[in-house]
Amino acid sequence: MLRVIQLSLVTSSSILIFSLMCQLPRGHYAPARGVRSCAPADRIALSSFSNNLDTAIHGWPGAGNYSDDCCRWLGVRCRRFGAYGGELRVASLDLAGRGLTGALPGTLARLDELRVLNLSRNSLHGALPPELLHMPRLEVLDLSQNNLTGELGGEEPAPPGASGLVHLDVSLNRLTSLRSGVFLGLPRMRRFSAESNQLTGALPGSLSSCSELEYLNMANNSLHGNLGLNLNFSHLTRLRALHLGWNWLSGHLPASLSRCRDLRVVNLRRNNLSGPVPSDFRLLQAQSFFDIGINSITGIAPALRALQECRALAVLILTTNFQGEEMPGASAIRGFPSLRLLGIANCALRGAVPPWLRASARLGVLDLSWNRLTGQIPPWLGSFDSLYRIDLSNNALAGEIPHSLARLRSLAGSALGVSMSEYGVRLYNWHVDRGQLWYNSNIPPSMDLSRNGLAGAIPPELGDLRALNLLNLSWNALSGPIPATLATLSALQTLELSHNELAGEIPASLVGLTLLSCFDVSHNRLRGLVPAAAQFSTFPCSSFAGNPGLHSEYCDGNGVVGGAQETDGTLLAVGSEMFGLPFCLGMIFGLCATMFVHVVMLERTARR
Repeated sequence: MLRVIQLSLVTSSSILIFSLMCQLPRGHYAPARGVRSCAPADRIALSSFSNNLDTAIHGWPGAGNYSDDCCRWLGVRCRRFGAYGGELRVASLDLAGRGLTGALPGTLARLDELRVLNLSRNSLHGALPPELLHMPRLEVLDLSQNNLTGELGGEEPAPPGASGLVHLDVSLNRLTSLRSGVFLGLPRMRRFSAESNQLTGALPGSLSSCSELEYLNMANNSLHGNLGLNLNFSHLTRLRALHLGWNWLSGHLPASLSRCRDLRVVNLRRNNLSGPVPSDFRLLQAQSFFDIGINSITGIAPALRALQECRALAVLILTTNFQGEEMPGASAIRGFPSLRLLGIANCALRGAVPPWLRASARLGVLDLSWNRLTGQIPPWLGSFDSLYRIDLSNNALAGEIPHSLARLRSLAGSALGVSMSEYGVRLYNWHVDRGQLWYNSNIPPSMDLSRNGLAGAIPPELGDLRALNLLNLSWNALSGPIPATLATLSALQTLELSHNELAGEIPASLVGLTLLSCFDVSHNRLRGLVPAAAQFSTFPCSSFAGNPGLHSEYCDGNGVVGGAQETDGTLLAVGSEMFGLPFCLGMIFGLCATMFVHVVMLERTARR
């Protein structure tokens, strides 16, 4: 199974670490040369850490430019504690991305005045020493993007209040389990991330004791168990972001989530959740992102009625749920005024394109693909100012393509994509036949109306949508010519027109689409020559197959490359044109002489 790593909120994490570091008073960070200012105990603890590494750290013991004062070492910041004249103590150790390899020793816990420990983006391996979680003054512990293994937490939980951790990040490691009471000693923790590990088992109930928790990310693991029974969200009323997608969690959506009134992001994608969306979710007025795609949720009408009360909701993804239900109409749903992305794909929903979409004036991405929607494409879809991605593919829509779609302003000019960076997730493009295509940034501007029952001509006005990257009208019953106006789609990278009833010639002006990398007009009624210039010579013959009247220098009308006989004829024609009659006679004479010698050799062999 493809496991997709979700993007962490790196920016906000970095701001938190930086702000905490900035709160460290500016002490004597650079004492006079020859003055040994760092505390001996801190120097011993750092030296022990360095000795456990497989590679030396520049400026540390065992490397060049070594100083006796540990406050001068790379990544170390010191602060003077106590009364005036007290010794300098290590308050921050930041060696992120320094290529460190080796085991992580527990001796770092002896730095009893340490506030920030950032060893992320290295190659540290082995177990995570549990004593690092119980340092009384440590506020930030970032060990993400390493190769740490084993479990998180020790055999005995720390006594309440023993740890001052506010930020704990162990994401992108290879941890396999969480101790059941690991969170009991972390009452101040506000951010916890353990995404993209190999965690199994149930969610620890001790998480409910972290009453100040604002950000929880344990996505992309193998956690299982009943979500509502294992975790009581009524005790996590400060929660703002919940990422538990890509696990094996079961049960119903917990109604206790509605107690988290500051909740902005809910990502429970790809689990085994079932049952309805609780009606109390209407109380989540701060919620802007809600993704429960790829579960077994039921009751689309009551779900939409509850969620439409979340007036700040901008991203709603319900893909692969509500199997075979009826798409509710305008009489049941009022609409989503703040919505920017709607994904209700692969649900086998019956009905029509919902008219309540007209209330979503800011809509930028619409994905209703892989359903059983009937009727016509409503002309009012062309009235959206921000809509730049529309996917109605794999439905049963009929009628003609509305000319009004050519008036989509975001596709006619510069399309401004819906950025997911503020939600900590990646955008997706759902396709059953190709799996899920994930984009690191924004979904490209596209229009996919393929695999429906659309008829009539392709509107020439579609050539006005100059921001389009993808246009897919394949597997319909479209007729008439390919509009030459499509040559004005200068940003087009994919043009799919196969399996229709298109006639006429391929417009030669399409060779001007210099970014075009995928072109398919197979199985139509096209005729004439395939343009041979530019990238058209690189498209496979299958792109033109099923057009008996279509031919080119390298493909016949059935999309088959010319055989040896055709190649020989071409070679003779080219040779005759370049060198005249002597070249042709020489070719014929050489061929006859070769055949004569071959026959003579066979006869001699037979006589022997």
